[in-house]
Amino acid sequence: MFILLFCFELNMAKKVMDKKMLEVLKGSTKFKTDVSLVIFRFEPDFLVKFFQNMAKEIDRGRVVEISQGTSAIVLLCEESLANELSKKYPKQLILHRKEMVAFTIMFPKKATETPGIMAFITNMFAKNKINIYEMISCYTDVTFVLGKKDLFKAMDLLGEFVI
Repeated sequence: MFILLFCFELNMAKKVMDKKMLEVLKGSTKFKTDVSLVIFRFEPDFLVKFFQNMAKEIDRGRVVEISQGTSAIVLLCEESLANELSKKYPKQLILHRKEMVAFTIMFPKKATETPGIMAFITNMFAKNKINIYEMISCYTDVTFVLGKKDLFKAMDLLGEFVI
């Protein structure tokens, strides 16, 4: 009896949590195709040159996202720019992954105060065998870098949640 009651309470808690997630996920999406994911080794001297170069490319609309960590710089950009940069900075290049898409969810502000949003989405992607190559967030926007082949599957999955 205790196990049955526990399972019922767990199921009810999950339904309440899913309902809360659905309310918060009412945002909008955008996607950009024909992008590459390029990862460079973080080196202080390189960082200055790199960001000076990227400022020009951002103005031209060729850069989608940039993220800096403790050991790497992640760039999501047009494939043509990725090819140029891979040749220009071969010593700093860690990875150049082609044929990616940037799938961005623009959440309402209340999403920043709601625990479990990212877990909810990443779990949904994992259950449906969608690989997230990179996740870049900035305030209420989260960009998932996916393989081109997974874009429509991701859109179908999130279509019922995100407007």
